[in-house]
Amino acid sequence: MSRRSRRTRVDRARWVEGLRAGISLAHLVASGRSSGRVAVFARVLGVRQLAQAALLVRAQTPEAHVLGAAVDATHGITMVPLIALDRQTRGFATRQLVVAVLLTALEVGLVGTWRGRSGRR
Repeated sequence: MSRRSRRTRVDRARWVEGLRAGISLAHLVASGRSSGRVAVFARVLGVRQLAQAALLVRAQTPEAHVLGAAVDATHGITMVPLIALDRQTRGFATRQLVVAVLLTALEVGLVGTWRGRSGRR
């Protein structure tokens, strides 16, 4: 693998995790303007997203990004019952589903940059 392709791959991963960290900070800021369950969900999610971003930037492996995609997909799936059953959190849960789908797709895309055409690292 060339030095340039490795640098490009790392830059893409940093961009995705920077986006995740920005989303995390937005959750933490928004939690101060919310109340009830939405505020609690936003705080917990903000901390989780920030920790996940830090861990994925540090790990820099395709396996870490596969795990990150799995966490994001699971998060998205857990939002579906909230959308269907809880009016108070429906808007928050809908936004979270969209974010989870976006981050899952970005993480899966990063794994493709590691694997290349041959499927080897």
